[in-house]
Amino acid sequence: MSDEVRLSTEELHRLGAVFEIRAEELSRQLAAFRRRADAEALRDGFGSDDEARPFRELYEQAEQALVQLQQRLAEVGGGLKETVTRTRAAEEELVEMMRSIK
Repeated sequence: MSDEVRLSTEELHRLGAVFEIRAEELSRQLAAFRRRADAEALRDGFGSDDEARPFRELYEQAEQALVQLQQRLAEVGGGLKETVTRTRAAEEELVEMMRSIK
């Protein structure tokens, strides 16, 4: 069995688009998360800053992790699309070189 993996540029482009769509969806979810679980709401829910502090710290960590995930998804999607563009350009250049040899 071969270790080769073959993907068409169209499939790779679609995969890049999926990553970018998921990044956008996560961004919208993050905005909703921020509205529902902001620091003020946490303080109000626990009665004091001291009681809310551990939960506020967890909130901030979760928010930061979600932002980083959203950024990575967008980067992967953009990277895949850039790879497709470069692959297509290289293929076209190869075709032109082969035509010039004939």
